[in-house]
Amino acid sequence: MNVKSVEFICKICTEAVKKMQVLCYNLRMDEKLYTSKVYGDYERIVDLVVFKGRNELPHVDNAERCKLVLLCKGALSFELNGIPMEFKAPAAIYLSDRDKFVLKEGAKYQAYIILFKPYVINDAFTYERLYSHEFDDLEGSTIYQDYLLIRNFIFNDAISPKAASFVPSSLSNMVDIIENIDGELKLKVDGFWPCRSRSYFIELLYKLKYCYANNATTGMNNAGFVSRLYEYFNNHLSEKITLDMITSEFGVNRNTLNKICVDETGMTCMTFLNDHRMSLAGYWLSDTDIPVFEIAKRLSFDDPNYFNKVFRKATGKSPTQYRKDTRI
Repeated sequence: MNVKSVEFICKICTEAVKKMQVLCYNLRMDEKLYTSKVYGDYERIVDLVVFKGRNELPHVDNAERCKLVLLCKGALSFELNGIPMEFKAPAAIYLSDRDKFVLKEGAKYQAYIILFKPYVINDAFTYERLYSHEFDDLEGSTIYQDYLLIRNFIFNDAISPKAASFVPSSLSNMVDIIENIDGELKLKVDGFWPCRSRSYFIELLYKLKYCYANNATTGMNNAGFVSRLYEYFNNHLSEKITLDMITSEFGVNRNTLNKICVDETGMTCMTFLNDHRMSLAGYWLSDTDIPVFEIAKRLSFDDPNYFNKVFRKATGKSPTQYRKDTRI
């Protein structure tokens, strides 16, 4: 084969690649950035959708939705609102509808990108109300707790950074949660799919909050030890966890474990674990309609009555009453 033949073939291949890129781009533009299901004359719409990107972040420049980028492999170099940043996996990047995100070309990575509108967390979360700082003054309320889950997307400060690394051991659990979100949105197995997909998204943001909050404290002092406990609890919230499992995992005896927990949190280790579980249960009760028995099962309680007892001890209310009171 002579040089001209090779050049001709290369030219044809280059043109074919360009056409394919245009076709893929057009297909992306036609993609729905929400999930829906038609029930007779009614269409149920949830502004939540998951994409998996390999060396690309589909719709990351969308100006109507917030975007959560979960970097699983590789590294990303980018400018966010004119500020250069670089993160290696695993990391989370929180983008609002207003953020200017410019990705540097040539990066090799794998990532998930979740597009959503803030109301999927709480109906009160319109962009206008979020940007007004209205919810900053509601500390102590359930809506303030929801607000902390989403604040990273709206603002960029010491409380809510726009991007953060998290511990590698948590990545597998985060990916499982995203796959659960995607599965619920695609399969829609029953009438609870809108609530269940949102509940998994809330769980993801909840765990990321604790991953980031404790990521800077990884030493062997008491605070660092509790940070590692948070990490362990987050990765196993849906599993049975015993005191013996924890002492074996961390190489300490029961007395030392409980002393550290009481000194740092005011609670024994198992009370601390249950408090963490009940905190997540509170989000699901106030922000979704998934049944109480399902919440109990997802937090490793086979007996809903025992879950009710633990929840009442932690909050002073039954799950049903808590759900009712937080919606007044």
